Amino acid sequence: MAVIDRVLIGEGLVIEDRPDGSGLDLKNVAHIDLIMGPRGSAAEDAFCRTLTDQKQGVNGLLAIAAPNMMVKPNTVMFNKVTIKDGRQAVQMFGPAQRGVAMAVMDCVADGTIPLEEADDVFICVGVFIDHTADMDDRIQDWNYRATKMAIKSAVAREPKAAYVVKEYKQALHPFAATTAAEKNRRAEDQAVELAIKQMKERNPLMPKVAVEDVSDRAVDEMKKRVALTTK
Repeated sequence: MAVIDRVLIGEGLVIEDRPDGSGLDLKNVAHIDLIMGPRGSAAEDAFCRTLTDQKQGVNGLLAIAAPNMMVKPNTVMFNKVTIKDGRQAVQMFGPAQRGVAMAVMDCVADGTIPLEEADDVFICVGVFIDHTADMDDRIQDWNYRATKMAIKSAVAREPKAAYVVKEYKQALHPFAATTAAEKNRRAEDQAVELAIKQMKERNPLMPKVAVEDVSDRAVDEMKKRVALTTK
């Protein structure tokens, strides 16, 4: 029975701190949206439309491991941020393309995508490259990791609906806006933290409770979810 027998959906985000320790590297963040499916499916139709429907600032391109060596399964990339200049275009056609291509081929090599199905599967990969991206090595490595994560999640049919229903209210988004309700909740949390701090000052024998940064915890949770799909 075929492993990739229908249209599958995958997603992956990779982000780490800036090398100088100034916080999350928002400039080079990689976020992949991916669909894949067998010959004759909507994924093949999407592949053909993406590759042929070129517009100013929005381009479809084949993923290639090297010139004259396009990857299998057939993979088309499209940008999720409007390409405005030559530098950004080169980042898409260079390090991002290389990262996506190598992720696809590694997923064939490790058996995630069965070799016997690879010639008849089509993959469409949405790539995010920020206008301020400034580190080609991170663009390549992070898009590789995000694409591999998305493929493995798609093939594993993860996450399952039951897991999302159980976890979505507690799951944190590192780039989410803060709603009024969240602000009130955060104010309450801060009040509790202050009370604990004052109590500890009154009683130095109390064990210390670390106060974590919400964005850091969101990234930590994301990394744990990544680990589940990359084993």
